[in-house]
Amino acid sequence: MGAWGIGPFENDDALDAITEISEGTFSLDVVREALTGDYLEAPDGAVVLAVLEVALVARGLRDPASELDEVDIRLVAQQLDYHDYEIILEAAQRVLNPVASELYELWEEAEPEEFEAWRRETAQSIAALSETISD
Repeated sequence: MGAWGIGPFENDDALDAITEISEGTFSLDVVREALTGDYLEAPDGAVVLAVLEVALVARGLRDPASELDEVDIRLVAQQLDYHDYEIILEAAQRVLNPVASELYELWEEAEPEEFEAWRRETAQSIAALSETISD
């Protein structure tokens, strides 16, 4: 079993995405694909939440977590434009859709306190990005 936790970097898929970002091989196509189809699979949802956290750091809304030590946040910030932030936001909102997100369903099956902590943390991150790009 892989890593599993409430935080945006506490799973293997998210950590793999962060490695790709630090190596310069990550593509926002994964996030764009999260907006297609009727159902968002858990691995893609986890990647979306990791990218959401990176976007928050790039916008100066969060201090970088230790998992981002190898990521050149300034470079990421230069590469993301307003449209990219909108895509990240829309994809993250889809992660919290109870009928279209496997990650949401998996967290619903967890202990109620853990589910609520995950849902609350994710919703707060979404709200923070939404506020900064709507200015």
